[in-house]
Amino acid sequence: MQRYLWQQADGRRHAYDTDAERPAVGQPLTTLCGATVTPRTQDMAPGMWFDQTCWRCDREWRVREGFPPEEIPALATETEDAR
Repeated sequence: MQRYLWQQADGRRHAYDTDAERPAVGQPLTTLCGATVTPRTQDMAPGMWFDQTCWRCDREWRVREGFPPEEIPALATETEDAR
């Protein structure tokens, strides 16, 4: 299994650490951005993810995976992250 995976919850696609978390419907999930989200049944359906990516999780995932610095975006402001 990959170390970091994505899970839709609370209106965003968040990344999580598979060594520490296992997503389940109705169970809190701590994400790479530090948020605690709770997946719903519809969030667990394969191929049905329409929510926007959490860019803070995306950035943290890239850092942890050792992406080159030019491929790691700067942290978004709160206004930009809400888009």
